[in-house]
Amino acid sequence: MNCEQVEERLSAYLDNMLAPDERRALTIHLQGCPRCMMLLAELRQNDILLAQLPRVSPSPALHERIFSASEFVELARMFPDRLAPPMEPLRMRAQMQPIREHPAYPAPFPVQDRLAPPAPAVHVLPAPEPVSLRASSSPRPPRKQARFPLLKWALAAALVVALCTATLLGLSFRQPVSTHISGAITPPAAGPDAGQAIPLAAGTRFVFLRAGALWSTLVDGGVHRPERLTPAGVTVAPGWVVSPTARGHAAGDMLAYVDLKGARVHTIRSDGQQDTPVAQALLTGNVGAASWNGDTGSTILSSLAWSADGSSLAFVGSPAGDGRTHLYLYLLDTNKVREISPGFMGSAAHPVWSPDGTRLAFTVAHDGVISVLDYNVQSRQVLNLSNIAAAQGSSTSQILTLGWSPDAASPAVTWSLGSIGHISSLWIHRIGAAGTFYPQLLLSGDYLQALYSPGGDHGAGDWLLITIVAGRAGDLWRLDLTPGARLLPLSQGRQVSLAGWSPDGSAVFYLDGQNNGVGSGHLVNPATDADRLLSGNVAATPAPAWSDDGRQLAYSTGTALTLVNTTNGSQASRLPLPGRITDLTWSPGTDHQLIVELSGSGLYLVDAQHNTSSQLDHLGADGALQWTEIP
Repeated sequence: MNCEQVEERLSAYLDNMLAPDERRALTIHLQGCPRCMMLLAELRQNDILLAQLPRVSPSPALHERIFSASEFVELARMFPDRLAPPMEPLRMRAQMQPIREHPAYPAPFPVQDRLAPPAPAVHVLPAPEPVSLRASSSPRPPRKQARFPLLKWALAAALVVALCTATLLGLSFRQPVSTHISGAITPPAAGPDAGQAIPLAAGTRFVFLRAGALWSTLVDGGVHRPERLTPAGVTVAPGWVVSPTARGHAAGDMLAYVDLKGARVHTIRSDGQQDTPVAQALLTGNVGAASWNGDTGSTILSSLAWSADGSSLAFVGSPAGDGRTHLYLYLLDTNKVREISPGFMGSAAHPVWSPDGTRLAFTVAHDGVISVLDYNVQSRQVLNLSNIAAAQGSSTSQILTLGWSPDAASPAVTWSLGSIGHISSLWIHRIGAAGTFYPQLLLSGDYLQALYSPGGDHGAGDWLLITIVAGRAGDLWRLDLTPGARLLPLSQGRQVSLAGWSPDGSAVFYLDGQNNGVGSGHLVNPATDADRLLSGNVAATPAPAWSDDGRQLAYSTGTALTLVNTTNGSQASRLPLPGRITDLTWSPGTDHQLIVELSGSGLYLVDAQHNTSSQLDHLGADGALQWTEIP
């Protein structure tokens, strides 16, 4: 599709009246053509401005000029049953090409006493279908005399439309209108760093990765096609992250990702604007696909971490080419990068922010030993938290989980040591006035898995552990962050293969007796030890998903989606779907909408309230689905 074909279809594109294949072809052209994108932006802006104009009627003088015109009088005499003033005022939306100082875009014209020049194309609203009235200045063939009265009737009707349209357009042309929506992101001028020439529409959206690009889809109860979020020319790597949710909002409004081609971190607004590459290079030399293979590339791609307020981004890179990774802090307000030095040689990894965003915990590996460190953003000092040999990793162990206690007044870092499938110990180091010089041992032994939740133990922080019995998975236990605390059982006689905390730490899900990817799903209340069997046919993949408030749990039985009320364990609904479920996520701020990915069928919006589903996309996603908000 060329530029001329695209320009002819821009109006229908805005009105969502193109066939799917035609709309897809036009979208592809727009993504690679700045000129057509600018035309679409100006046309959409005209729509926005004109939509805000009030419904108007012709002034008495204009009304008199129209209906007293000799042409109209003659026409009314010929067709008394068709034309009888006064006519119902029309509210119209201009559908015209952008007007600029260019020979191809003539200046706006004034309203004349009797006849108006050809009117720009308009939609007459409301109507069952948008009606496009397009005037042409090309010469018309001569008409037969028998048809002349009908022609005069048509010209008079066009005159009425032209005069009203010119009146509306004259208002917008002569009086520039500025609009501001409270709380919305102000669209910047298009530039080299702009991700989208046109900001995406406001609202709650889910974002997903596909074929090296991030795509965004509006979720407002309707069905919307995915729109490309990131600009052409970049290849987005897995591990992209959304900024934390600000108070009063449903989701974050900034994203960070790694561009595999340029080997740089990028930040971009949730509406597709201001795609900004961070100055610090992540790798050196010619970067190809092979550059990201191995431990160094994996560590970089999994390192992106937003601060609690979304003002800072931590990441690691290896710009020297020696295999060592360095920790960096990017400040969005100043667009500057700060390197965090641990004070000794080693490779940094796994940055984790404290709840108040004033501290950053991370690990450093040197000579086969992995240490935990704490960086104070305000004082810019680094503290070694694992400063005894027993609390450090060794050549055979790793730090698998690293987290902060939820109490900002008494911060503490907790971590697990061991290898995948064999957790050997849990540690905690308290910082500040009530802190300790040495880390404290919470637990030692051999465990299959250790999961930390800052919301567990009534908001004080809690660990979940799965024991190993005769080389196999055993029962589920919990442990709080108090040194010397004893393990508390959450199951008896089980073979737990999968477990997970609810968002607030008030409930736990676990899967027992898994066989061929299916097991018995249980819901546990850690405060009362109450254990409810949900179903004997729960799929391990995808893992069950909690709603934001923790009151509902969604799980897959293969080709059916089941929702459970976690308060009483009752089954809220069960919805069969046309395919195998591979991923699912709740819409933030709602208790009835989910996005579900089906193998080979794409993405679906599920409305649990009405037990219905609508297909959003047939191609699917590469990896997890995340949520953003455009205020």
